Amino acid sequence: MLDAIGLTDRADDPAAQLTYAEQCALDLGLALATGGPLILLDEPTAGMNRAEASRALNLIRATTQGRTLLVIEHDMDAVFNFADRISVLVRGRVIASDTPDAIRRNADVQHAYLGVAP
Repeated sequence: MLDAIGLTDRADDPAAQLTYAEQCALDLGLALATGGPLILLDEPTAGMNRAEASRALNLIRATTQGRTLLVIEHDMDAVFNFADRISVLVRGRVIASDTPDAIRRNADVQHAYLGVAP
């Protein structure tokens, strides 16, 4: 698992000594080690710069093949470049659920997040 998440060279280091991005990779590894078919990720790129976020998403993509992912994320670039399907919530209510391309074109989403009149 350490090899899969890119932490083989840090195997003997305490988790507290890992960088934030490495700690997130370790969290992913712990979730994957359970062998469950569903992985829940809450803002997996929060607090990361663009390069770290890109590496994190690539790691998630590479290590979660064949599993269902439920990802909560506010970084729209990450969402649109990563997700197969997106559900958009406003005040706890789903206003749209579709492919990334359809979500980009959805008038309700545009109104809720961009202030565009429906």
